[in-house]
Amino acid sequence: MQVTAKNISKLPDGKHSVAPNLTLLVRGPSRSYIFRYMVDGKRREKSLGSAAKISITEAKELAERFRVGLTRGELPVTPKDELKEEAKKVFEPTFKDYALKTVEKIASVRLWKNEKHKEQWFSTIKTYAMPVLGDKKMSEIKRADVLAVLQPIWLTKTETASRVRGRLENIFSYAITDGLMEYNPALWRGNLERDLPPLTKIKQVEHHESMPMEVLQEKIGCFYPATNRSRRAILFTILTASRVGESVPAKWEEIDWEHKVWSVPPERRKDGKPYPHRVPLSTQAIDLLKSIERKSEYIFGVSEKSLGSRYSLRSILQKMTKTEYTMHGFRSTFRDWCAENGVADILAEKSMSHATGNAVTQAYQRSDLLEQRRPVMQAWADAVFSKLSSAD
Repeated sequence: MQVTAKNISKLPDGKHSVAPNLTLLVRGPSRSYIFRYMVDGKRREKSLGSAAKISITEAKELAERFRVGLTRGELPVTPKDELKEEAKKVFEPTFKDYALKTVEKIASVRLWKNEKHKEQWFSTIKTYAMPVLGDKKMSEIKRADVLAVLQPIWLTKTETASRVRGRLENIFSYAITDGLMEYNPALWRGNLERDLPPLTKIKQVEHHESMPMEVLQEKIGCFYPATNRSRRAILFTILTASRVGESVPAKWEEIDWEHKVWSVPPERRKDGKPYPHRVPLSTQAIDLLKSIERKSEYIFGVSEKSLGSRYSLRSILQKMTKTEYTMHGFRSTFRDWCAENGVADILAEKSMSHATGNAVTQAYQRSDLLEQRRPVMQAWADAVFSKLSSAD
């Protein structure tokens, strides 16, 4: 049946052909025009609007315009779409506004326990991305813009550049979900890899992170006697084979003097376990703690917040030892020492607060083997101090 202005209100439910590619969809009292077309072999439909607002003649003219546009590779865009696009441009946030809010959202979703982690995201985005992308609308950001952020630092600050790229990719993923972007310009595969050399091909500056045991035995005198905060913090970190983020913000309340145990609270555990990581304390570690005057709740006078912003042991360590070794490298030194001295892998790994075995093994092996680890930590401390003279 030919659709006309006279019979349009009397047509039964269903789809009625109006013109090539143009259909009238009737559902009860509702009547709307649908433009049907093919793109990349897939059938698509575009609603042109209600028959109560668009006449048959207007619908046919619009359909004809769309057919002509398709021959030129142009997708159908209705006046309503154009209005939406204009409104979107008016209210669309800039990268500066959107990125900062999104980092906050990412932090809340991922439940970051370390405030320093979020600060690092903010710092890298503000330092490297904001100067290029800050004032751009999210939909305006293209691949070339991302390259403009990364290329100046890709070869000279490779690790930082890689982190910036990954963080931009995360932010843009949220923007796509929010309808602000159609594709992610920070993707690596099939995108940025065409213009940036792979990380594995870039010659990295070598840092001697892990201090060999014999060097540690020689350099331990740089920190002993532990007469100031930095020496004490470095020594305690070495003796407990812990991470700086665990040891330096330690509190007195975490020390069990009777059982000689230090309990690292869950919020400072990197593995995310919901219970404390217990560290058996060697005689040397206990003596070190007893030598420290209690001036605040923090053993070394450093809170977790100030650790990230004002206090760093790495530069102090390198200055005192005149080497390029790092604090985190002492954990590798401990692990190597364990392997060379026959310490069971499970004891070594649990001493370092590492997960042991697969998911099934972890489900059944819940003990932290505290007492089995106690002689390991004492032997480690004895080895560290073995070359100090009795006078020292």
